[in-house]
Amino acid sequence: MSGRDYAAPGCKVYIGNLDRDTSKSEVEDFFRDFGKIASVWVARNPPGFGFVTFEDPYDAKDACKALDKTELNGRRVSVEVSHGRGKGGGRGGGGGGGRSRYSRSRSRS
Repeated sequence: MSGRDYAAPGCKVYIGNLDRDTSKSEVEDFFRDFGKIASVWVARNPPGFGFVTFEDPYDAKDACKALDKTELNGRRVSVEVSHGRGKGGGRGGGGGGGRSRYSRSRSRS
């Protein structure tokens, strides 16, 4: 298992509301019964969330259905298929505030 791998769509699962002391191996054990796991990553700074990548998107979906709103280390966790930004990351397109060059001002009478 490696760190943060780029997964096929639907294979990556977000787990939120983790206790700050929850380990990578505890997260892996929590998901183990649902299929082959490709990677597990647990955030440390800031703590409280992580990602589990399954090899099969159907396993990821099954894990989400079964584990969402269940307890891990005394905390009710949120488990859902990740729809993250992926490798490209960030926000799309440029542009800032203000008016579009196509907007017209209306005169007030």
